[in-house]
Amino acid sequence: MTLSLSLEGKNAIVTGGSRGIGSEIAQELARRGASVLITYVSSKAGADKTLAAVSSVAARGAKAVAVQADCAKATEAAERIVSEANKVFGRAIDIVVNNAAYGFDASLAEVTEENFDQVFHTNVLFPMMLVRQCRPSLRKGARIVNISSTAARAAYTSAITYAASKAALESITKTLAFELGRELQATVNAVNPGPIRTDMWNNTPGAEEAERLIHPRTAAGDRIGEVSDVAPIVAFLCEEQSRWVTGSVTCANGGYVFV
Repeated sequence: MTLSLSLEGKNAIVTGGSRGIGSEIAQELARRGASVLITYVSSKAGADKTLAAVSSVAARGAKAVAVQADCAKATEAAERIVSEANKVFGRAIDIVVNNAAYGFDASLAEVTEENFDQVFHTNVLFPMMLVRQCRPSLRKGARIVNISSTAARAAYTSAITYAASKAALESITKTLAFELGRELQATVNAVNPGPIRTDMWNNTPGAEEAERLIHPRTAAGDRIGEVSDVAPIVAFLCEEQSRWVTGSVTCANGGYVFV
């Protein structure tokens, strides 16, 4: 299928873009014409791989760059990312995809102040700080997409802090939609994936058994999700034609969890 260049001339930031869903989102935005800045924490090799893939599908003249940033250091990371974006894009940002997340699994008994702070700094504070830092450079009609999780809507006793952080991100999505919509005619939405087949998923202990239990609960098919199931939904929310969708949570989980 040939896609139109619906995002030609747009400048996008995709956090956590070195692998998995973030990498696929960056590539999908590039296919539609956008210049893309991705962030990564430690895997420069992964970031370089994504940049190569983005460059291979990008429209003529579109840019692709990577910035290293530790999102657990929320303010510092946001300042670094936006400083680089302003150099590359000339203080003109159209799209922000908050995909970077820390998926620490912990039961109530395992929660500590340290791991709680790392999860909430990465998954909640950092997206807010990034949008705040981007705000002077956001162009009219900007698109912000926050990547949530089914954990925000379902009870996972093994991920109490992570689930709470994603619920908080969905709440922030609604507040930002109202604030930025009135000021910039921007839209702010969240996408709610379920389990997705990524390298991280495949390397998780017990993934095979978990997948066996998930299959019967997925309404759209007897499988878990692929990154290619999620990225086009995010891309649509970044396009002009999605202008009347804001403050919403889109379920990209095959009916694993109904919202």
